Amino acid sequence: MAPPSASHRVVCLGVPGKSQLGCEEINARDVFRLFSGALAPPGTVATCLVGNRATKKAVKDALDAACREKSPFFVVYFSGRASEKGLHVADGWLGADILARHFERIAAPSVLFVLDLVVGAVPDDEVVPQWVEAVARARKGMRIAAARATRIGAGAEGEGRARFTGALLEALQTADGDLEFQGAKYISDMRALDQSAGILQKRWHATFMPARMGAFGDFPLARCQADAGIGKGTVVGVASGARLSATVRYSLEGRAHVPTVLHYALEDTTHEVLGEGEVMLVPDREVFVGRTRVRLPARVLADHLVWGPTLELGERVHVRWRFSLRDARGRTLDRKVFGHEYAAPPKSSRRSRA
Repeated sequence: MAPPSASHRVVCLGVPGKSQLGCEEINARDVFRLFSGALAPPGTVATCLVGNRATKKAVKDALDAACREKSPFFVVYFSGRASEKGLHVADGWLGADILARHFERIAAPSVLFVLDLVVGAVPDDEVVPQWVEAVARARKGMRIAAARATRIGAGAEGEGRARFTGALLEALQTADGDLEFQGAKYISDMRALDQSAGILQKRWHATFMPARMGAFGDFPLARCQADAGIGKGTVVGVASGARLSATVRYSLEGRAHVPTVLHYALEDTTHEVLGEGEVMLVPDREVFVGRTRVRLPARVLADHLVWGPTLELGERVHVRWRFSLRDARGRTLDRKVFGHEYAAPPKSSRRSRA
């Protein structure tokens, strides 16, 4: 039972089929995490059903629960196969007529239905089943966004997700807010879809944009990180390791399921950056304390015009590790610098240095 203060109810479904892309469950889980984390409107009640758990009964029960609640906003996200039969779930097809009746009975005045559809080689105008369009026309307050699923390959940003879902999640984490809701700036459904379409065009040169049905613009989806940071991040401490490595300890509060970048750089005494990198952190709880080991190749010092010869003479080099925690907008949550003395490894072991 949702608490009385719940403004949003969310149901996320991810069901692989015979022609699965391998992204259906990842999509649904990642959308669920966003609506379970710090960017979600306060009191959001989210449910996630993926794989074998997404049976006809389980999905109908989740929709029935939404029908009983009076939350003003309701979101259904689906990743998988759809046809004129309805939505493909773990034990068959959930009929289009059943879904239409559920949407009609949902108490929320505003409903958003998002579909990332595995459809195979069909024309663009056949991606969205006709019953979906009929639901959009029949129910007041209904808005639908539907796209053809294309999996993001290994090594690319957002790998494992479908492109539309990946772009939508990125938009919900980075877009400027355009709606005032409960005293804070939020990203609306229209702003999120507009920005995700831009990402699809710029990054993947997509020509088929997600189809939209219904009136968009007044549905708050996620808190905006542009005007104010979400939660807190603290670099707690650093322990130097073997060669050019270090273990950094950090804490993140109020940033559950919100991506946080740990940036690290090695500097010399003149503040020249000798090497740098970053690690993406996604805390799974409201208060998250963790540690991460980072490493740079020894050659960043050994090949340096000044510090390489210094090390060859057997002298130590004074360097500094600089660690920063940043949000998706590039805002620095915390920054700390730690000094370190580095000596060249024994000559017998230099062949193995990275």
